Amino acid sequence: MGTMYKEIVARRRAPVVVGIFIVMALMIAVSNIMEQIQIADYKIGFITNPLIFIATFSIIGFEVFRCKVSYRYSIIADQLIIHRLKDKEQNVEENIKLKDIVFLGKVKDMKEQFDIAKTRRYVCSALCLDNYCCIYKDGDKYRRFYFQPSSNLINRMKKVMEK
Repeated sequence: MGTMYKEIVARRRAPVVVGIFIVMALMIAVSNIMEQIQIADYKIGFITNPLIFIATFSIIGFEVFRCKVSYRYSIIADQLIIHRLKDKEQNVEENIKLKDIVFLGKVKDMKEQFDIAKTRRYVCSALCLDNYCCIYKDGDKYRRFYFQPSSNLINRMKKVMEK
């Protein structure tokens, strides 16, 4: 029997809630400033307030949508499988053999340049602080994706890749 390992990466909700309150406070301040601006005896607040309202709720909706998405990284035998989980639905995003991986690590550690055909992101964080880059060969093309694995997953992947 081969190696089996899985982990789920989800976005934490507390920073999103704090971010929503900050965005709302900033938009209220911008709205108040815009109401004071006058152009040719017309206050532009009646035009900018609905636009600010739409922009604010678009940002909030986008952030709430991103909280519903999580990713499951699995190693089964010699394959890395990445599922995108949204509500009760799951889709296989990547299914690659570990022997096809040519680079696994942080972007700053990459020494070689590859002609990348396609790039994807399987991360839940808005910041790219602890993202890993994986470049693999798919036929005659190189593909790249970014993901947020734990150190356990990286170690297991490297063990299987060494075999």
